[in-house]
Amino acid sequence: LINDELADDIKQQVLEKVKCSPFFAISCDESTDQASCAQLIVYARFIADNTIEGELLFSEPLKTTTKGADVFQAVSQFFEVNGLMWEKLVGVCTDGAPAMLGSRSGFVKMVKSKNPSIFAMHCVIYRQALVAKTLPDDLRDDLNFAVEVVNYVKSSALNARLFAALCESLNADHMALLYHTEVRWLSIGNILGLIYELREAVAEFLEQRGRRTMCR
Repeated sequence: LINDELADDIKQQVLEKVKCSPFFAISCDESTDQASCAQLIVYARFIADNTIEGELLFSEPLKTTTKGADVFQAVSQFFEVNGLMWEKLVGVCTDGAPAMLGSRSGFVKMVKSKNPSIFAMHCVIYRQALVAKTLPDDLRDDLNFAVEVVNYVKSSALNARLFAALCESLNADHMALLYHTEVRWLSIGNILGLIYELREAVAEFLEQRGRRTMCR
């Protein structure tokens, strides 16, 4: 019961921010979970306190089919129940499902019937994955080096705690690095981005641990 109340409170806070934003955009993903149930996940990006923020807007099971009309009905019903205005929706990002882009009954087509000026963007992460498969040798070497550094920093619980303490002492925005995995397509960008943001902490940590040869 307490968890439900907390979840509802967070949901209302997000909704209030979206409503107060002059405009907002949504990103929709339809996928199947481990129980073979279709799940629709919708994220929102909006402006709050002069900053662009992104939050989970809602998650809804699609109990029967996963056609564009089903996705649109779920989104439209959420908008109606929670008082979100189509006029303030300026962008929609969709995943790779054909149901999203059908010229007659696709989700994007139906969304544009509510607001023709909406900018629609189809997910390009598949293309990024193809590009990342054939990295040039010098970039592949840099990635392998970054993976080696991360694996060392996270090789033991002690290392992880010492690195987190060092990051805290340097007032870093993050306290840990991320593992790289070939399965998650966004992993490459995440691991390299974090290492760059924490480059000072990483260099100091490696030097403290006697790993100067790993510093570049």
